[in-house]
Amino acid sequence: MNWYVLHVLTGEELNVQKKLARTAPHIRTLIPRRTLKERHQGKIKEVSRLLFPGYVFAYTLLDNESYYKMIGPDSVIEVLGRPDPAPVPVKEMAHVLKWCEDSELIGVSKVNDGDRITVIDGPLKSMEGQIVRVDRRKSRARVRMTLFGEPKEIDFSIEMIEQAPE
Repeated sequence: MNWYVLHVLTGEELNVQKKLARTAPHIRTLIPRRTLKERHQGKIKEVSRLLFPGYVFAYTLLDNESYYKMIGPDSVIEVLGRPDPAPVPVKEMAHVLKWCEDSELIGVSKVNDGDRITVIDGPLKSMEGQIVRVDRRKSRARVRMTLFGEPKEIDFSIEMIEQAPE
């Protein structure tokens, strides 16, 4: 079984997911979303937005029946990978699944550029620094901290750091 990507009409992602759940329950679907803080009329609200608008991930053993069930809904344009549907590379899909963890919703990042942080794991545990840059796609943060009396910039996995108490 592999993950495939369905190109669908933008705005129809949830409808395609519902139709596939009804007509082909053996096909697992995933529509990654992220939580963002947006300002609207002067108020900051958390909103959910699609991470990949116009695309639905489908996990299935691709045979003729599954293929025709996937392209069945009117809103489906194609299965990516012409001329033959190509599965998403395992390494790339692992990143998407890691982002989503147990749900389709990716939360707001806990650290941002400029935040003071404390290292919670690894050889530099309990040291403090300031985030210079966050790469959310790679789950990495570049942190400026003082080592041996000199300022240094070190890359950390986001899981190894947390915001320092104020």
